Amino acid sequence: MSRFLLAPLALSIVIAGCGEGTKQTGQSEGTPAGSAIHASSNVVPGSYEDWCEEHHVPESACTRCDPALIPAFKATKDWCEEHGLPESQCLDCNPDLKIVRPPKPEGK
Repeated sequence: MSRFLLAPLALSIVIAGCGEGTKQTGQSEGTPAGSAIHASSNVVPGSYEDWCEEHHVPESACTRCDPALIPAFKATKDWCEEHGLPESQCLDCNPDLKIVRPPKPEGK
């Protein structure tokens, strides 16, 4: 077979293998492809919608998604240098820590 015919064939196989069911970069296991794993920027901090599914903390306080938040945590002495997280979110240093998503409002 000509190498000119093999290239389109190989390309079509690669394209066929990429479907909507594949996991997106940064997507948590168990999160359906195409669904949001991060809160939108217009949610109310502390609400049910203010949640980072990827890191299991409020999106408005997720330093892994928004490194610009780090100086504020450091300024309030809420920072774990060893693990690069707010101390208030560091499960390695605080294994009994429970970070719980607020309940979903009724009717939504």
